[in-house]
Amino acid sequence: MNQETRIAGCSQFAWRDGELHCEGLSLANLAEQYGTPLYVYSKAAMVERYQMLRQAFGPKAGIAYAIKSNSNLSLLRLFAELGAGFDLVSLGELRRIQAAGIKDADMVFAGVAKQEQELEAALEAGITFFNLESQRELALLEAAGERVGRSVPIALRLNVDVDAETHEYISTGRRQDKFGLDLDSASQALRQIRDSKRLQLVGYHIHLGSQIRSTRPFLEAFSRVEEFMAAAPEHREGLRYYDLGGGFGIAYGDGAGLLDVQALADQLLPRLEAHGLTAVLEPGRFLVGDAGILLSRVLGRKPGGERDFLLVDAAMNDLLRPSHYGAEHPVAAVSRPDRPPEGKVDVVGPICESGDFLALGRSLPDMQEGELLAVFSAGAYGAAMTLTYNSRPRPAEVLVDGESSQLIRRRDSYPDLWAQELDL
Repeated sequence: MNQETRIAGCSQFAWRDGELHCEGLSLANLAEQYGTPLYVYSKAAMVERYQMLRQAFGPKAGIAYAIKSNSNLSLLRLFAELGAGFDLVSLGELRRIQAAGIKDADMVFAGVAKQEQELEAALEAGITFFNLESQRELALLEAAGERVGRSVPIALRLNVDVDAETHEYISTGRRQDKFGLDLDSASQALRQIRDSKRLQLVGYHIHLGSQIRSTRPFLEAFSRVEEFMAAAPEHREGLRYYDLGGGFGIAYGDGAGLLDVQALADQLLPRLEAHGLTAVLEPGRFLVGDAGILLSRVLGRKPGGERDFLLVDAAMNDLLRPSHYGAEHPVAAVSRPDRPPEGKVDVVGPICESGDFLALGRSLPDMQEGELLAVFSAGAYGAAMTLTYNSRPRPAEVLVDGESSQLIRRRDSYPDLWAQELDL
């Protein structure tokens, strides 16, 4: 892997003759055509990542794209065409699938605080299974099944207290996290499911968090699930699926590589097959994270007390992750990135918050007003988490396919910002 690929996270973003390209198109030309800030996605990068998972886990595995990572309708259609199902966590995400015209897709429904209208709508849409998060949901699911007149397929989400050793805000499999049922509570829930006329246990679900770069947490979690299944015959009755969640790590700023999904599949699939279980995955970031970048234009440079500030037209409302998580996205000049650095700078935006930054303490060349800066690995939880704080329009999104580009979300107009507000 060369330096350019390591920075970009995928080979579809690369410099040619000193200019950054996405597949066959110049990023400078895209910025001129569509303006900045601008999200640019590579179709080839998404297809490549999907095929990587499919090759590793085989044709029988369910690949449920995690809509929350990037919910653009064009990307949902792309993954549906590739054969993916969907992992959704809200009624709005279900409505997005329907708005995209996607029919007969496998869908799993997660979320720790599901509501009645969501459960009914998902049942009517033919959900593959619900990931049961708490005993509270059992009564809600049973009632929804009665109203709709259908059985309710359930994958019990087990909290097996495995630390994925990731960021505090994106760890979900420890005892102190809000997700899933501990094993004692799970046994009680299984008894209620067996006694129900509507509820049907079809599998177990484990999601340990995000940005996991080792196979260890996944394998350790399944070992605990195996122990749970072996504890009583009723813990195995009706099981068809093992949903190992998502959270497959990508590179970001520290240069660590992707999770080795082939190694994970090689070690986990034989164990699943021994129990007659089909694997279900819920990748989001792994599929779209490295496939997207955020383009921003330099406004100027401001001297600071400890280091200078590079002022750009993108802000925390356009990419919240650095401010929210302390995420370190690689950044680079779109043109001639190999120029010698002019010391370290903080890349900051126009928002009236000290937390408004895209990157801190980065070595960048002496970038002049009007130049372009690329923020890499921004395809997941970038556009999906955009805000209109400070009454700033949300950026446009563009999908590149070879030597063509398509606008897949227009930039907000200023009237869009107050379109839902009503006069007194």
